[in-house]
Amino acid sequence: MAGKRDRIVTITEYLNSLGVTVNIGKTKARGNRGIFMGGGKQAFRIDIAKDAPQESILQVLIHEFAHYVHYCYDKKMESLDFINKDISSSADLLEELLNVTVSKIPKSAVVELYGLKEKLRNEIKMLSEDIKVAYPDFKLSSPYRRLEKSLKNPVKYLLKYDRVRVFYKVYSIEHIKDDFPYLSPAQAAYIMIKSKQRALGRINSRISKMNRYYNRPAELFARFVELYFLDLEKSRKEAPLFSQVMDNILQNNRIPELTQLKNILSNV
Repeated sequence: MAGKRDRIVTITEYLNSLGVTVNIGKTKARGNRGIFMGGGKQAFRIDIAKDAPQESILQVLIHEFAHYVHYCYDKKMESLDFINKDISSSADLLEELLNVTVSKIPKSAVVELYGLKEKLRNEIKMLSEDIKVAYPDFKLSSPYRRLEKSLKNPVKYLLKYDRVRVFYKVYSIEHIKDDFPYLSPAQAAYIMIKSKQRALGRINSRISKMNRYYNRPAELFARFVELYFLDLEKSRKEAPLFSQVMDNILQNNRIPELTQLKNILSNV
């Protein structure tokens, strides 16, 4: 444990010497375990969240260090050409990076999202079947005008919103049966479907955002750097081709900041 703390201190001192301020355990890091900020007129800064587990601080620090290195050589951080211009066209190298990244995605978050997605789909399907009892021609693929026209304000607001305030009264999906006891089962089911479709849309948006995030070149590079410098044996096993690329970079001191990181981790 002392060795890990010493490495954190030495890497932090090195980053400070490069003009990067490192804050460990002082902020929320904007919802992440860590974040790299800076560039242009803004000073460089790395924040590691105050709720980041102690055992993960070194890993997070190396990850954000990699983002700093990426920025130094490619201010847009939108490609890996600064390493090798052939990487973008090499399916094998990109596949290795993607596999490394996917293996590091928190499985609990992914499982929870897809579980909620499946649950909502099943609930929408069951509500749809309830509607078809009264309206056999009902389809989920498009707005069902017959039901929509039968709804009047204020309940009609719930077709677009889960919660609305009309003057001094608040109406919500959760209390639809109490607030509007006169609704037919089909009308209530239709409103509930709209609410669940909105929830499904939000989940799909989160999944798409995660996919875009984890496929960004900056993230691919940072997660590989984590693996390579903290578990070289595993790196050579999971990403043999890219590990050779990194070997060459270090042997020829093509990215001095990474050479210095290697020296710190090897000597402390």
